[in-house]
Amino acid sequence: MTAQQQAVDEAYSALSNTLDVQAMLGIIRVCSRRLNHADIEHIDRLSEIAVDIFDLDRDDVQDAIAKGQSDRDDAAAQAQEHVGTARKANGDGTDVPPPPLKWLNMSSWDTDQIPERKWAIKDRVPLNQAGLFSGEGGTGKSIIELMKNVAHVAGKDWLRALPEQGPAFYIGAEDDEDEIHIRLAAIAKHYGTTFEELIRGGLKVLCLLGQDACLCAVGKSGKVETTALYKQLYEAAGDTKPKNISIDTLSRAFAGNEIDRVQVYAFAMHMQALAMVAGGSVTVLSHPSLAGIASGSGISGSTAWHGAFRFRQYLTSSKPDNGEQPETDLRQLDFKKNQYGPKGETITLKYQRGLFLPVPSVGSLEHAAREQKMNDMFLMLLDRSIGQGRNVSDKKTANTYAPNRFAEEPEAKAQHATRCEFAEAMERLFRTNKMHAVSYGSPSRGWTRIERK
Repeated sequence: MTAQQQAVDEAYSALSNTLDVQAMLGIIRVCSRRLNHADIEHIDRLSEIAVDIFDLDRDDVQDAIAKGQSDRDDAAAQAQEHVGTARKANGDGTDVPPPPLKWLNMSSWDTDQIPERKWAIKDRVPLNQAGLFSGEGGTGKSIIELMKNVAHVAGKDWLRALPEQGPAFYIGAEDDEDEIHIRLAAIAKHYGTTFEELIRGGLKVLCLLGQDACLCAVGKSGKVETTALYKQLYEAAGDTKPKNISIDTLSRAFAGNEIDRVQVYAFAMHMQALAMVAGGSVTVLSHPSLAGIASGSGISGSTAWHGAFRFRQYLTSSKPDNGEQPETDLRQLDFKKNQYGPKGETITLKYQRGLFLPVPSVGSLEHAAREQKMNDMFLMLLDRSIGQGRNVSDKKTANTYAPNRFAEEPEAKAQHATRCEFAEAMERLFRTNKMHAVSYGSPSRGWTRIERK
């Protein structure tokens, strides 16, 4: 596959994940930027896909393609200009070489004390770094993030970890002032603090619902540039030095293309600059794409979202087969990435009194007994499914994913067994060779079913 074919295919995939016309035209513009003027065949294919499949206006599509081509020309001209000015001329016409590379001086590192790594929240959130907190709408990201900020200011526990104490900023563009008040009141009550104490400790909340909350946008040159609001926030962060800055949400703060790797990394760079001037962390809240939900990655658009940020969290809740929001109050918070510490930590949360709090852990003996019970129940339900001629799969994306199916059985509901517990039991049974995945059907479909060994 050529680079041009890949660009058009990626555009098709991105267009399939949105219904917003302006977003679609932005995707077309980005794709066009990746095509040369001579790539007539691929430009025509891009236009046909947009008009014939996604029913976009032909004139709008052609305009977006033309802008993309213009962006490409401007970028090429800038690059040439950059090369030409890399060496500056003296008054006498001779060139001045660039300054030498500034290598680290490691000559004393054998005897110097090794510095300690600095954390906003130990083993979860590093200082001077930006991260991503993703989850579907309505799962509770904003509440959990507000809880973290209050915990920073009050010096209290947050989900079994102790954040570094200090000020915190919350930039919210999703909820109105009354809703933020309601949520913070419940959080303050839980932590035994008052709004007066939180204000004195440095909690600052900016409500931008219905207003322009953009921090970074793509300029005429095609580069991601900061806005006046970003500059105000940057100055406030430098003055106050918050331990965490919450940006809620990505879609309101970033006026760029989420599938463009260059733009994603540029946005992440600006967020890290914000974290560094604050001497704290920046947490950007986001919604995953349909592909990110299906795969369990929790990201939206390009995989650069995972690579560009130093820590990443993903909040999920189990859903019934019809895709509706579940009635259960349980959530699962996965720490998907921690660049400087352990990863893979998972916390089960329950909605209580306006907050999401960790489900109390049971003692080791009780925990072992529960795991054994889940193992036995999984095998029992597997045997029954096989006896009924109903295959179940180990793949999360399959409609027959075993943990989802088994969690709906009467025996599971009677024992309050969750999808997550069945998923853990399945992995234990695979590790101990009690069962395995067997291919069946047409090889091209890649179907597998679970069977006992």
